[in-house]
Amino acid sequence: MPPKVIFRCDAGDAPEIGTGHIARSKTLASAIVKHGLVKLEDIFFYTRDDEGFNLGKKYLASSGIQFQELSGNKLKANSKSEKDILINTEAKLIFFDRLETSKDIVSNIQKEGIKVVTFDDYGSGRNYVDLAISAIFDDVNKSLNLVTGYEYLILSKDFYSCGPIKANVQNLVATFGGNDARDICSHFIKHLHEIPCNIQVDIILGKVNNEALIKYRKDISSIVSGDNIKLHVFPQNYHEIISNADVAISSGGLSIFEFAAYGVPTIGLPQYQHQLRTIENLQNAGISILGTDGMNLSSTKISSALKYLMQDHVARKQMAEKSRKCIDGNGIERIIELLNTNFKDIFYE
Repeated sequence: MPPKVIFRCDAGDAPEIGTGHIARSKTLASAIVKHGLVKLEDIFFYTRDDEGFNLGKKYLASSGIQFQELSGNKLKANSKSEKDILINTEAKLIFFDRLETSKDIVSNIQKEGIKVVTFDDYGSGRNYVDLAISAIFDDVNKSLNLVTGYEYLILSKDFYSCGPIKANVQNLVATFGGNDARDICSHFIKHLHEIPCNIQVDIILGKVNNEALIKYRKDISSIVSGDNIKLHVFPQNYHEIISNADVAISSGGLSIFEFAAYGVPTIGLPQYQHQLRTIENLQNAGISILGTDGMNLSSTKISSALKYLMQDHVARKQMAEKSRKCIDGNGIERIIELLNTNFKDIFYE
């Protein structure tokens, strides 16, 4: 039997790729199985195994989800080979999680009777899909097939509980995405001396080689002498670490929304242009503070933001309260409802 549902997404260190697309898709795939829409064996992932697109297997290997990596640019975005591969699956529904789909690939897939859903899609294909969900991007043209807003955010947990807002900061967590494309970690490490030694600092790393890890440890030991700084590489207790934070430093991917769901005030340092807009929107909502000068890393900006959040309990409390109201963590439930409404003929045939 061919798979009923296909997910088409990538992970890697190519510009604007990172790991958020595949992480979000994996969460949704698990949710539609949990809610009984399909069985696990009805789902299949296609992901690239080309230069810059080589982290898909790492994220899917232990998930129990069927997947295939293809090299030789066979799955290059919006290419004829990608279109042919997806059409030949004979699937009923395809989810695209990437920054751009084209009108051509969407239209040709739909001609075969396959439904298409996209997430945060800036491409021309968004206007033609059966359902477009834009939870993060707010600068897309409105259309009848589009739903927008943070209420549709897919986060990696079913439930987020928020701890008390402490008078004094005790824990600070910094994370720069599954792939730190701009080496923002090194920029942050230069400012560790500005953080009092009685504050525990947890730095969460994604893809990092041994050479970079040794450099980080060396740089840390040359700047601070205490044992309050810990490095974590793809930690299994990720949520335990971030939920204990009083203040966070984050790039503008999914992690910044995870912190918001926990009610943790953040300083945002964007990896990519679209993340800058995300952080600016969160700043306007009173949830985050932009710690850069646009896309330029700024010692002045990050120092000012650190000082402000570490010293101003009232500001942290206000940011935490706004975070909890804006990001409730229930996006997956709303998306399941949308899928139930729009694709009953697929999920309950």
